Amino acid sequence: MAEVKDFIKRNLMVLIALAAALISCAFVPVTDYTQYVDTDVIGILFCLMLVTSGFKHNNVLAKAMYFLIEKARIYGTRKALVILSLITYFLSMFVTNDASLIALVPIMITFFEEYPAYLIYAVVVQTIAANLGSMATPFGNPQNILIFTDYGINSSDFFSAMLPAAAFGLALVLILALLVPNKPLVVDDYEELHIVNPRYASLYAILFVLVLLAVFGVLDVLVVFASVCVVAVITEPKLFYDIDYGLLLTFIFFFIFVGNIKNISAVNSFVENLVSGREFFAAVITSQFISNVPAAVMLTSFTDNWKALLLGVDIGGLGTPIASMASLISLRIYSAHESSKPMRFLGIFMLINIALLAIMYAFTSIFLI
Repeated sequence: MAEVKDFIKRNLMVLIALAAALISCAFVPVTDYTQYVDTDVIGILFCLMLVTSGFKHNNVLAKAMYFLIEKARIYGTRKALVILSLITYFLSMFVTNDASLIALVPIMITFFEEYPAYLIYAVVVQTIAANLGSMATPFGNPQNILIFTDYGINSSDFFSAMLPAAAFGLALVLILALLVPNKPLVVDDYEELHIVNPRYASLYAILFVLVLLAVFGVLDVLVVFASVCVVAVITEPKLFYDIDYGLLLTFIFFFIFVGNIKNISAVNSFVENLVSGREFFAAVITSQFISNVPAAVMLTSFTDNWKALLLGVDIGGLGTPIASMASLISLRIYSAHESSKPMRFLGIFMLINIALLAIMYAFTSIFLI
């Protein structure tokens, strides 16, 4: 029974998406459901996961983390939080908010484990940095990839829409980081890790560039997908075990659900009327309950206002712990810490995130929408 509960807990969003897809199928004629699936988005996400896994297995990120630890010894807790928050913010733009938190939250815990009173606050600020930093690029998180490719957004239009909000978010992150009391750092010695295979690391860097070119429409997604998969099979087949297949399935099931809804005229009209003119609000609110990735999948088919929708699902990553799946990664890593206090973490997380959500919502509504 415990195993079943654990399975449901780990795959709750996938199961919800599957249930939604199956229920919706009962109300529309049997059709080729694969036509609903945006294969470009799935392919790009898969490639990013595979390349990031390649970096991880070859200690590329760990090597960088060792450098940070060595440098941070000379700073106190306040400067360490500022530096790590900045690194998390900017790293999330390129390897997604999920990957940046997986790599950097353990480092934050190492820095602050001697100060448990500040540890939760530090991890919460770092999580906010990842969620706000990832909004700045088309490949910073899954919902950006989806909306950028689905609407065929011009790069200059994307950055002009998102960079003001991302910059304001960065200012908020820095203010939060500077509020932590400054204490001397006590960091244990870390064993320096070397890059396992420099040739592989260089190869994955090239593949990463190819994936980015596919995101911007310079290269065909199918060609890049095939190239990444072939290289991974030849070099390190174990990378395929690191893919978040649950996230990919969630996308696929929600694509089917939304495709079916579009074929039910009454429901389609109702949702379009509900969302029309309220895209930003609808995206923020929906994200709080089903996470911003599924919210993006659901709402893209009901509006042409990509800017309001994109800002809504990205800013909607603040708020509740499930608003962004990346936030759950931080909670999981923190909870594995020996002296963790998960309920206290949730309380502080909610307090700070809801406050920041209100500020970001007001700023975006007044100046950007």
